Amino acid sequence: MTARYVSLLLVLLPSLASAQSLEPRLYLPLPTGLNVVVASYTHTTGDIVVDGSLPITDLRATANAVTPAYVRTFGLLGRSAQVQAVIPIVSSTARAQILGQDTSRSMNGLADPTLRLAVNLKGGPARSRAQLAGVRFGTIVGASLSVMPPLGQYDPDRYLNLGANRWSFKPELGIVQPLSRKWALEGYLGLWLFGKNTEFPGPATLTQDPVLTLQGHLIHIFNRRGYLALDGTVVRGGTSEVDGVELNNFQENARFGATTAWSVGRGHTIKAVFSTGVLTRAGGDFDLFSVGYQYSWGR
Repeated sequence: MTARYVSLLLVLLPSLASAQSLEPRLYLPLPTGLNVVVASYTHTTGDIVVDGSLPITDLRATANAVTPAYVRTFGLLGRSAQVQAVIPIVSSTARAQILGQDTSRSMNGLADPTLRLAVNLKGGPARSRAQLAGVRFGTIVGASLSVMPPLGQYDPDRYLNLGANRWSFKPELGIVQPLSRKWALEGYLGLWLFGKNTEFPGPATLTQDPVLTLQGHLIHIFNRRGYLALDGTVVRGGTSEVDGVELNNFQENARFGATTAWSVGRGHTIKAVFSTGVLTRAGGDFDLFSVGYQYSWGR
C-alpha cells in the first residue's frame, strides 16, 4: 500500500540521545537541499542514568536540557540522505547513594553531542521539493550511523557526569510501511557499540558490551500538516566490566511514549514528546517531556 507524502518539516531530533531514545519518522524521504534548524526544551525526572556500570542506587534526578540541532538533506548515489548534528546543553540536580553513601550533585554544561548520517536504501530516491509534490510512498528501507564523541562535561573523580568519556557508535536499519493514506508502521533495529573509558573513577578502565535497541511506531497522519505517533522501545544488553571484573548490570528495559508535530506556517513546525519507563532492569527509569520548534528552508 502507499500513503500520501505528508510534510517536509517534521524532523526533530531527540533532545537527549541515549540507548532508550524514541523518535519516529527518522527515515521519511525529504527533498534534497533542505536545511532545518531545531531548538527544543526537555524536562526529565527519575533514574536518568542509563549506564548500569555505575555503583549508584536510589537515584532521583531532574534534568532540563536546551538542545540546538541542525539537519541538511542531499542526494547520495541517487538516494535521499541527510546529516544531523545535536548538541544537548543540560542543567541537572541529582541525589543518590554511591557506594553506600548519600550524595548530591548539580551539573551544568554540555552533554555528549550526536552526529548522524542516514540514507534511504529503498523507496526514497533523491528528489527536489517540486518532484515530491503529490508523491505516495510504498515500503521504505533506510540505514543510518550515529556517532557520539566524548565531548560532554566529565570529571574522572565523579560517578555522576553529563558526558560518558568514551566514543559510542550506533548502526541502525529502519523500515517504514504505509498502511493507508492515514496510517503507517515503523520499525528500527540498532546496536550501540561503546569504546573504553580509561578514566573511570578508581582510577579504572570501563568496557561495556553492545546494547541492542528495537523501536516501533504507529503513526496516524492527520493531513499534510501534522501527525500523532505512539512509540515504544526495548533495549537489551550492555553488561559492563571494570578492570576486567564483570558487573551484574545486564539491561532489559522498555519505554512507551507519544509524539505529535504540527506545521504552523511555511517552514515552521512545533513538536511535543512524552515517554515513560514501563520495564526497567538496570537504570533508565525516567519520565521525559519535550517541546520543540523548528524552521526549515531550501530549494
